[in-house]
Amino acid sequence: MKIKKYGLELKEVEREDLELIRQYRNTDIIKNKMIHRQQITREQQLEWFKEIRTVNHYYFLIYKNDSAIGLINGKNIDFVNKTSEGGIFIWNEDRNYEISITASIILNDWNFFINAFEKNYAQVLKSNKQAIAYNEFMGYKIAERIHENKEVVWMEQTREDYTQYRKKIELLKFDDFNISEPLTEDDIFFNADEEPYARSIVELIPPSQQAIYNRILKRVFP
Repeated sequence: MKIKKYGLELKEVEREDLELIRQYRNTDIIKNKMIHRQQITREQQLEWFKEIRTVNHYYFLIYKNDSAIGLINGKNIDFVNKTSEGGIFIWNEDRNYEISITASIILNDWNFFINAFEKNYAQVLKSNKQAIAYNEFMGYKIAERIHENKEVVWMEQTREDYTQYRKKIELLKFDDFNISEPLTEDDIFFNADEEPYARSIVELIPPSQQAIYNRILKRVFP
């Protein structure tokens, strides 16, 4: 699956992307901000890919001008309670902040406006003040839920929190991108070879979401 909006493309991670992601994930500047800070082996990366290749996890490479510059995800999706857990890291330091905001808006539009989720969660190291401040800027709040790891805090963002944040960003009228038009079904695509996998995944999600993705599949695979 691919999502194209605001000059970016979010492309669902494939097996051939694993080594690229692993190399950047293992750099000190990124891994030192993660909860799991150990060096990741090729074998561990492959096991991770097997675990996330389900209907409850979506990981996307972030592309700008055909170049992969980061990773963003919605994982541990709960279709009953309509929740998702987010995460992002950018390895292009020159455009870190701009790309983070834009990619996050795309994924949150997908979560809240396409999938009709009610809440996003995030796990953040207490020492990572930059990530906490960034999440708060986006409308996240420190959750009452206590994390099992004393070094980590849970944060949460409701659909209302996100909508209010989005309106503030829209009013800023950045020159680089215009977010006045939210993400729609027409911004979601599948490659030709993805049809069997996409249809098998759609069968596993609730009827309300099935209707949405069946319309997308019908548009892409008439």
